[in-house]
Amino acid sequence: MYCPVCFNDTLKIASSGVVKLTFNNKAKATSQFFYNLNEDTDEEILGKLEGVVKDYFTYYGNFQNKDPLKVVEAVSIDFKCENGCVLNVNNRVNVIGLIFSKKELYTIMEKLAPRYQIPLALE
Repeated sequence: MYCPVCFNDTLKIASSGVVKLTFNNKAKATSQFFYNLNEDTDEEILGKLEGVVKDYFTYYGNFQNKDPLKVVEAVSIDFKCENGCVLNVNNRVNVIGLIFSKKELYTIMEKLAPRYQIPLALE
């Protein structure tokens, strides 16, 4: 991936870090999870992802007027540039396709949405 500082193809995901999810550009403080690519299995990462989605859906399910969830983002700041560039909190990078797939995320959301009466209009 390209580094947002030096613009070289030298950006790599860190072996461990935090993923933050947003739903229609909104999130709770608990809408994040810790990953460790050296220790976590795919099933453990998907379990953590499902826990975050479930937590947000529990919260959002209590709203009276729920807008359909259209945009879901999963980002992290835990990346390293091989050139040693200093990345700041504004350099959030999408991790969908790196830690889990879009299909896996959407499958979890589609499974949980009816239980919490969350309308989905995923792109």
